[in-house]
Amino acid sequence: MLRLLAEFYSTPWAIEPGIYGQMEMILERWATGIKLSGDQIQAAVGSAPQAAAARRDQAARSGDGAVAVIPVYGVLTHRAHSAMSVSTTLTSTEVLASTIRAAAINPDIKSIVLDVDSPGGSVFGVQELGDLIHSLRGTKPIIAVANAQAASGAYWIASQADELVITPSGAVGSIGAFMKHTDASEKNAKDGVKNTYVYAGKYKVEGNPDGPLDPESQAYLQGMVDNFYTAFVKAVAKGRGVSVDTVRGPDFGEGRMVLARQAVAQGMANRVATLDQVIAEQQRPPRKPAAGLHASTAAAQLALLQAQTPR
Repeated sequence: MLRLLAEFYSTPWAIEPGIYGQMEMILERWATGIKLSGDQIQAAVGSAPQAAAARRDQAARSGDGAVAVIPVYGVLTHRAHSAMSVSTTLTSTEVLASTIRAAAINPDIKSIVLDVDSPGGSVFGVQELGDLIHSLRGTKPIIAVANAQAASGAYWIASQADELVITPSGAVGSIGAFMKHTDASEKNAKDGVKNTYVYAGKYKVEGNPDGPLDPESQAYLQGMVDNFYTAFVKAVAKGRGVSVDTVRGPDFGEGRMVLARQAVAQGMANRVATLDQVIAEQQRPPRKPAAGLHASTAAAQLALLQAQTPR
């Protein structure tokens, strides 16, 4: 568990800070040897795991074959084994990429809908997944639906789809990245713990929790965070077709979440609609121009009909 806690603190995150805090609290509790009984765990999580599994199954069935509805739920993690080894809801970016690739090359699938409800997660694997989604534009429609939250790393992914839709009560944003260092030296001194590091390599134990960060170490970690933030901003700018300065600025929240209609008005998303509405739209057969009409006339009438279709 101490290894897991060390990995947690050394990971750059693109996640909602509140969820990060909850994860930290659980890991710290485990690290100090506090373990819940089976009854306590059941009381804490209730039927949440079963509900999450049922939601995934329902999402997969709702596309009715021609539309691939792919869930993006919970905290994002890179490797599949990480997502399979814990009780909370996680999505592996590695597995998600494979699922999207398979749907993209399946001739029976007409379009892909990403059902996104995630606070983000580890930055590892997110950039590659976003690049994959963007590269598939033009092969078949890829629509991401914030249902109801596409935060941080999840927004990074969703912004790369052909279209980003938000359910009426939803929100997107939390653009940013961070790491946390905890100085545990005072606590260790009170507990009578004194750690000694035997190491080789000038920076091998840099950022350890047995003292404050020195300026050089803090600058190094800041550089890591800045690099991921820059990649995040550039990806969103490319995906949404806006400038990098716009993504960094107030219209895109500057690290805050933005509610549905405001997000659409500011260019963070395309429109407001529910997941069911998006799926129904994708299941509709395409309209054909009326027979016997000149091509330009038919195109004009089709455009008029589409403009009049309620969204």
